[in-house]
Amino acid sequence: MPIAITTTILRPDASFSSWLDHHLRRVDVILVYMDDPDNAIEDLDRLRGERQQIILRNGSQVAPDMSAESRIMLRQESNTKDAIAYLLDRDFEWILHIDSDELLYEPGGETKDSWSRRRDVGSVRFTNHEALPLSTASENVFRDCIWFRFNSDSDSRSHFMAYGNGKSAARLTSRVEPAGPHGFSGYRGQVYEPPADEVMILHYPTPTYERWIAKYKYYGEFGDYWYGDERSPNRVEFMLKSRDVVQDAVKSRSWRKAKAFWDERVTTEGSERWRNEVKEGKIRRYAPLAEMTAP
Repeated sequence: MPIAITTTILRPDASFSSWLDHHLRRVDVILVYMDDPDNAIEDLDRLRGERQQIILRNGSQVAPDMSAESRIMLRQESNTKDAIAYLLDRDFEWILHIDSDELLYEPGGETKDSWSRRRDVGSVRFTNHEALPLSTASENVFRDCIWFRFNSDSDSRSHFMAYGNGKSAARLTSRVEPAGPHGFSGYRGQVYEPPADEVMILHYPTPTYERWIAKYKYYGEFGDYWYGDERSPNRVEFMLKSRDVVQDAVKSRSWRKAKAFWDERVTTEGSERWRNEVKEGKIRRYAPLAEMTAP
C-alpha cells in the first residue's frame, strides 16, 4: 500500500537532508514542490543526492501579490492537488501533506505498519506537538530539539507558537481534494485519530532565535486576517505579536526588545518550570533522529 508525502519548500538547508532520510524510512515517495524553483532547485538537487524516491516538482506560483504567510498556504493546496493527480496515476494509496519543519513520528515503530493498514479508514488525523525553542543556535533542529509541548487540550495549545489542530493523511480516490494545509475532503471511509502519544506530528515552527527572526522578516507586515479576508481572522497570538516585535526591530534597528520577547518564551531545560511541566506530562521528550542512528 504505497504511501507518499508531499511538501512545499522555499530555501532548503542542510537539516532538510535529515528530514528526507527520516521520512524515507516510513514512506515510499516524497514529492517536493519548489516554491521558488529558479533559486532553489540546485540546492535541493544536491541535498537529494542519490535518493531516487524523491520527486522534484515545480511549485505553484499562484497569489504572487498576497502576503507570504497566506500565500504559502494557497500554494501548498495547489501543489497538493497536483500531487494527488500524480499519485493516482501511479496507484498510490495514501497521501500526507507535511511541511519541511514537521516530522511524522511513531516512537519505536514504522508508521506505515499501523494506521495505513486500517481498511475502514479514509482519513487519519495526527496530533501535533510543538518543539520547545532552543536557547542556542542549531544547524539541525531535528537533532537538537528533543523537548516538546504535548498537545493534550486547549490549555496546552494556548502556549503554542503556531497551529495546534494537527495534520491529516487521506486514502486516495478520484474525489480526494486538499482542504487547506491541515486536511482533506472527498475521501471514503472513517476518520481515525491515533493516540497522541503513539503516532504524531512533531512541529518545529520557531526552534531558534535566528530562525524566528528570519521567519518574521520574510513574512513582513502581514495583516490580521488570513488571505486578507475579514471573515478569516488570524487567531495565532504569538504570530501576530512576533510580526509587530520583529517589524519594530527592523525599523528601529534595535533588537533588544525582540530578544527580550523571545527569551520570555524559552523554557530553559532544568529550570523549576521545566521540571514541573515534565512531571505533569506537559513537556515530553522525543528524539526521532536518535532512532535513525541507534544500533
